[in-house]
Amino acid sequence: QPSIGDRGCPERRLWLEGTAAELRCAASGNPPPRLGDTSDTSDSRDPFAPTPNVTRDSRDSQERPRATPNVTRASPEPPRATPNVTRAHAGTYQCRATNAHGSAVRNVTVAVEYGPAGVTLRVLPSANVTRGSGFTVDCGAEGVPAPTYSWALPPAPNLRMAADNRSVTVTAATTANRGVYTCTASNRHGRRAGSVVVRVD
Repeated sequence: QPSIGDRGCPERRLWLEGTAAELRCAASGNPPPRLGDTSDTSDSRDPFAPTPNVTRDSRDSQERPRATPNVTRASPEPPRATPNVTRAHAGTYQCRATNAHGSAVRNVTVAVEYGPAGVTLRVLPSANVTRGSGFTVDCGAEGVPAPTYSWALPPAPNLRMAADNRSVTVTAATTANRGVYTCTASNRHGRRAGSVVVRVD
């Protein structure tokens, strides 16, 4: 009966968006098993290739499939070049090895990390502020791992940062609070900034 071990098929993979990657699994058995793979990703599209791809290693008679969402693989077609990874590739892939004596299954979870993107700022209740009233500037961004936040803003004694640094609240606004509020989201893969102008009249 086929066997799929952690050495030939680690159950957790970490990929970086924008880089090339290949999901390989190796199985042992006699006769040598055929392998196929399926996935349960959040995106039903096929981000790798529209046709089956299996890489054969003639030295050890093992078949090493490239994972493709929602496609079962067991075809000896030559492999295509793997495109760059996107966050849509994150998900759980299932590698199945089969021979005349049975089958073995192993789940492989792929996590995709990427730098901050989609930085958005909101001023609540409005970016046009009346003197003496209060407002909050919220900042958000996508990214894996989760971004941290820093600010460049008009210095004033009447502002308070949230514990997670994602927002700044101003009470009893004065003209000192008018200006550009810039939020920078950062993680180990980069940084991205966004800005908004607050008017106090």
